[in-house]
Amino acid sequence: MDRPADAHRRGDIVVPRWFVSFLSFTVSVVFMGAVLWAWQISTDVSAIKVEVRAQTDLRRAELDDIRRRLSRHDLLLERLLERP
Repeated sequence: MDRPADAHRRGDIVVPRWFVSFLSFTVSVVFMGAVLWAWQISTDVSAIKVEVRAQTDLRRAELDDIRRRLSRHDLLLERLLERP
């Protein structure tokens, strides 16, 4: 294996081992942070979907109740108008 001094004389770039280790560690930490961030975003999106579904079901129930009441009012109005 070449010594660093020989590599410098040939014009090669010499990267210290500590820098390679540090760079590897930094890349690993950034990658793990990105994975955890994506996991958290996924969890948040799932929670939002559940809430939207619950709100949609609540609105649907409210609309069904309004339709039922309107139908009842229509029926009562028709009965009232049928009387002589």
